[in-house]
Amino acid sequence: MKKLLIFALCLLGICNARAEMMTAQEIILTEVYHMQPWDSKESDDHLEPDIKRTNFSASVEANELYISTDMDAPAYVEVIDEVTGDVVSEEEFVGETTMYIPQNGDYELYIYTESGVVLTGEFSVN
Repeated sequence: MKKLLIFALCLLGICNARAEMMTAQEIILTEVYHMQPWDSKESDDHLEPDIKRTNFSASVEANELYISTDMDAPAYVEVIDEVTGDVVSEEEFVGETTMYIPQNGDYELYIYTESGVVLTGEFSVN
């Protein structure tokens, strides 16, 4: 009976480890730049933070990069290889997109919004 219990626990552990490896990894997005028009009435020393402008989420699972937002405005996304500096994938989207990353490696993600906000994040494809 003990052997059966130990076997069942080992099998459960193997299944959990495999399931954990298959979950998507969230990419932490950071605002790196906010472009402001020259004719803006707001002065540089009094910019109010806009909580709604960074409502993007990104995750990677295997070779699939998933990006989503609840904004209705178009956004442009670039994926850049950290080693070569080459643009691996780029796309304009509204709402959500899924992009295929062809090779394993380390990448930088840039999201450019219509309102002038630029978000970036780093991820790896294994």
